[in-house]
Amino acid sequence: MPIEQFEILAGDGEAISAAFYSDGSRPAKGVVIVVYGFGEHAGSYGELAQKFAEAGFAAVVFDQRGHGARYATAGGLQPEADGQGERGAKRPTAGSKDMRGIIPSYQCFLDDIEAVCEAAKQKAPGVPVSLFGHSMGGNIVINYLLRHEQSDYACAILETPWLGLQKKINPLITFLAKIIGRLSPNVAIINKLSPCDLTGDAKMAEGFKNDPLYHNRISLRMFTGINNGCKYALANASKLTLPIFLASAREERIVSNRAIAQFANDAGSNVTEKDYKSCHAIHNDGDREAFFEDAIGFLNAHCPEKPEIRS
Repeated sequence: MPIEQFEILAGDGEAISAAFYSDGSRPAKGVVIVVYGFGEHAGSYGELAQKFAEAGFAAVVFDQRGHGARYATAGGLQPEADGQGERGAKRPTAGSKDMRGIIPSYQCFLDDIEAVCEAAKQKAPGVPVSLFGHSMGGNIVINYLLRHEQSDYACAILETPWLGLQKKINPLITFLAKIIGRLSPNVAIINKLSPCDLTGDAKMAEGFKNDPLYHNRISLRMFTGINNGCKYALANASKLTLPIFLASAREERIVSNRAIAQFANDAGSNVTEKDYKSCHAIHNDGDREAFFEDAIGFLNAHCPEKPEIRS
């Protein structure tokens, strides 16, 4: 499967690392922009992107602000003892400044999608563009669509979007996070999520544990931006007109299925819902093949192939 690594220049000058997946044997039916969840990185989504490419859809996976090798190495991280580590990843050295989970603003997430979409159109010109968002990425995709022209996109796939947390947070903590995050972008906390909350597949959970680029570090500014994004998405769900495939997990332990159900109800008939016998990361759990099949079926329904022109 041809994979091209490349960089995109964001509006504020930041370099965005990205990978383009395609089946080089035929023209793409469409291109999917993959926006991943909190703590992950572009390398985590190779299987998903390859599934899209095998089905005829090119895919672009990119590293978001505060995520991926660029932010792991920004603070002076050093290579593994063998010089590589998993996916060429690096680990922090004593006294290094960790930039994982640090963002200038939530708006950067939205602006970066715009830059990635423009780059994707150059990589796969003249085909429909669709958006895929998992967890935090789902939150970002919804907020992006609410602020941009939805008719520019064919459809969106939302996998267990972060529209609220299953465990309620004390409003005082939320208020303090907002104040402190406004004063400094660098104040961060470590959440207590376990890989077993993400997937019931033991091999996949072990992969999260051993992945040096996966992290649980979130700045208070990032948390506040995502929390505000939850509120905005729920308050404006009825304004979404794009066809949306919405996947939820029956064994969800992280985000609020109640908030997801509220979003689906308010968004109306353009939303196609399905739940899976899975934990939070459906694409990394036992039901993932069914999820891949459903997601690709949805893309096919909304990105039909153009008929060949015969002379």
